[in-house]
Amino acid sequence: MRPSIFFSKVATRAAWPVTRRDRGTAPLVPPVLCYHRVLPRSGNDKQQARYSVTPAQFRAQMSVLASEGFTSLTLREFSGAMRGLRELPPRSALITFDDGYNDNYALAWPIAREFGMKLNLFICTGLVEGENIEVFERRTISEKRSEEDYPALWQPLQWSQLREMSAAGVDVQFHSHGHENMGSLSSADITADAARGISLFKKHLGFTPTYFAFPFGHYGSYPHVARALLAEQGIEIFFTTELGRKTVEDKQTTFSRIVIHTEDDLDSFRRKIYGGYDWMGTLRKLNYSVRGWLSSDQSTRWSEGS
Repeated sequence: MRPSIFFSKVATRAAWPVTRRDRGTAPLVPPVLCYHRVLPRSGNDKQQARYSVTPAQFRAQMSVLASEGFTSLTLREFSGAMRGLRELPPRSALITFDDGYNDNYALAWPIAREFGMKLNLFICTGLVEGENIEVFERRTISEKRSEEDYPALWQPLQWSQLREMSAAGVDVQFHSHGHENMGSLSSADITADAARGISLFKKHLGFTPTYFAFPFGHYGSYPHVARALLAEQGIEIFFTTELGRKTVEDKQTTFSRIVIHTEDDLDSFRRKIYGGYDWMGTLRKLNYSVRGWLSSDQSTRWSEGS
């Protein structure tokens, strides 16, 4: 287990009696869960592929949401509630997947439907196009073994699959074209990346995306200039992988998400959906600031949230 995740689990378990946030009077923004992959374990490999959960884990997590009365939202429903245009159910959650691999279609979607849960995809259009995206080429030994054992699940989603999912109610939105840290890109590069991806949405899916999940998503990867340039191309709401939620009344357009890891047992998962990790956002922001002061590279990347 990575040290950062071990520390998070220990700290949030200890603080849980005072950090649960679903009992207050001011309505909070629903938890926005950030998944990447649903992958079976490879043989006797004890190391699961990064940013993945097993089918059994995902099924158990969807069962928790269903049994504890959560209503899953599409991005459009979430946006409407944040704008005050529709009522927000007492217990709501937004379930999102990043990148765009075939396991989202083959495993995650069927499992979610078993429990009446809605999925939302943030796709990297360069990945779907079959381009060599640098961040996806850097694979660990466990990831390489997983690809050898389950090659079909490591294929990018096809546009035909995305059209099928979209027609069935899955909200498909934008996660950049090249999956680069926008905190380290020039304005021209940000504009070019967005224009390329949006043109592919129009060509293959017939619409312009209005929601965007920043690659990496940590402090420093979603500068104001990037949000302004993306807004010029039609993006209305942004998502990061920070921790910490505001109240619905704050009327923000940039929302935090919480990454779900293979190391999360059901107790950790419950703490995540009930706000037990929110307070750690302040610590992470401080950590990132200190690392920025100590480093000349202001685009330092965290290991969380890619």
